[in-house]
Amino acid sequence: MKNLNKLTVMVTRPKPQGEILSDQIRAAGGEVVYFPTIEIKPPEDMALFTQNIERLDHYDWVIFVSPQSVYQSMPIIKKYWPQFPVNVKVAALGGGTVDALREAHLSVDVSPTEDWSSEGLLDDEAFQELAHKNVALICGESGRELLAETLTIRGVNLTNIIAYQRCLPQVDVSKYVRLLQEHKIDIVLCTSGEILYNLKILLEKAWADLRTVPVVVISERMKLLAKQLEFETILLAKNASHPAMLTILKDYVCKMKK
Repeated sequence: MKNLNKLTVMVTRPKPQGEILSDQIRAAGGEVVYFPTIEIKPPEDMALFTQNIERLDHYDWVIFVSPQSVYQSMPIIKKYWPQFPVNVKVAALGGGTVDALREAHLSVDVSPTEDWSSEGLLDDEAFQELAHKNVALICGESGRELLAETLTIRGVNLTNIIAYQRCLPQVDVSKYVRLLQEHKIDIVLCTSGEILYNLKILLEKAWADLRTVPVVVISERMKLLAKQLEFETILLAKNASHPAMLTILKDYVCKMKK
């Protein structure tokens, strides 16, 4: 049912998820301005990344922290491990990560169903007593510090496997600045703190207009950050899933009609 009533949504998520979400918004009757504010690049130390993947069977657990951690690491994993090591359990942070792993034909042993944050995974019974266990955290550069720090405190032998870099895109932003200045963006979707930061940096020339556009975030932590960045209207989605994004957009359209 097309009930977004031509709502113009700025989608800031990187590929491929950003493009998938954009298609779903269009299918629901919305219009999309796709402006990914993070560029995903290979890890700086590809040799170290490969070395860590080669010894994947040395770990008791492998934690994938995001869909990108799956997209960027799975080609290398499949190269060295056509059959994933049977002795290694897999954890995933968030439903999108679970979906990406299933698409890669990899089963997931643990994933929080309600709280998709680091805290949600750390609260799982399986992660209460991992002292002296070997755990690999497949992540981007400078990501999930809370998860890594807490696991280390709990006595885990932790290895951060850096699968990708998140970079500020080098793009011509004049189109997006113009759309904001002409008030042609109705709402903005953001799924990480870094996306929020980069959005403000990239569109600084239109900040006076951007800050007045409602922004959707996915956690209380992001909500606080959006307030600190001085966005005026902040909407909180249940999580980062596409159904949750579509739900809050539909709720917003209904509210605007009243």
